Amino acid sequence: MVNKVRSLIRMIKVYVFKYILERSPAKAMLERDIQGYVQMHNRSMAGTPLFEKLAWLLLAENLEEFHNLFYYRVGTPAKFLERQLLALMKVMYKPRDTIYISTTSIGPGFVLMHGLGNVIDAEKIGENCLVFQEVVIGCKNEVNDRPTIGNFVHLSVGSKILGKITIGDHVVVAANTVVTKDLPPNSLAIGIPARIIQNAGNKAEYIANGIISA
Repeated sequence: MVNKVRSLIRMIKVYVFKYILERSPAKAMLERDIQGYVQMHNRSMAGTPLFEKLAWLLLAENLEEFHNLFYYRVGTPAKFLERQLLALMKVMYKPRDTIYISTTSIGPGFVLMHGLGNVIDAEKIGENCLVFQEVVIGCKNEVNDRPTIGNFVHLSVGSKILGKITIGDHVVVAANTVVTKDLPPNSLAIGIPARIIQNAGNKAEYIANGIISA
């Protein structure tokens, strides 16, 4: 009996998340985000309904970094009831307090993997980007001196993207690399400071789609 009550309470929580998601202007983006998480963690669920994917993320995996992204996407709902429900969800499903997201625009399909110690303060981030733990994206010297990140960009563990620079589409930034200059599309950046290897970045598209592992 106790287990049934607990299971019911957990499902009610998922329904509340779904209620907020369905009414959010960011619904389409969140659906793409959820698909990205599923493809990275459990591709066997790729064809299942949205509710099942959401339930899996919240109950089976309980990925706190997904909570951060969800709350960033929905922002502050316009209606009072939705604001109250969201406040309740933030208590029940706490965001990870070591993840800071303050980016003007993040494209759909964004995935934070093993999110921990992330600062994501870009001017703009494109579609289907993959960011690992301890990645810092932000200003180098001045306020608003922020990077612009393209589509299908893979930022590996501990990498730093700093200053008013542009990271092209399909770029892979290797672990612990420090980038302070523009990176052309389809390139791989390695080292401190970063050096560029051309025509290496197409791997990012496959990683972001879960076709190959990171």
